[in-house]
Amino acid sequence: MSILTAFGFKQFAGFFPATEMVAHELIVSHLEPFAARLDIEVIDAPHAVNPDRSGSAAYDVGSGPIKYIHFILNQRTLPLGVSFPACGSRDDGWCELSTFLSLQEDSFAEANYDYACNGDYAAVPYGQITNGAPLES
Repeated sequence: MSILTAFGFKQFAGFFPATEMVAHELIVSHLEPFAARLDIEVIDAPHAVNPDRSGSAAYDVGSGPIKYIHFILNQRTLPLGVSFPACGSRDDGWCELSTFLSLQEDSFAEANYDYACNGDYAAVPYGQITNGAPLES
């Protein structure tokens, strides 16, 4: 789970009110019952792969080679477009590798690692922190 959080996956980050139980997508025991296997594939395609292959050709033959990234958790695809809209809504859940890498460029700065681990910050009310990084005072 910490790897998915570090990459910035948001599809499991629904807000939970402090006053009641609500339905949610993230049930850790369903994702990682005893252990988990996360595979990250880089796919080198000879042409762009069509995002919707229901009845269309698999490749856009007019394009050149392209690389994609694919996350598989416990033999199930994590659709990257859900957490990263720039990846688009694809049948296969893939994302163009160059797009995914550009989305990751600011991840380290956003995490504010040194301050999060060593900073002196006050606790804030529930719901104010939405990305895991402490608020700077």
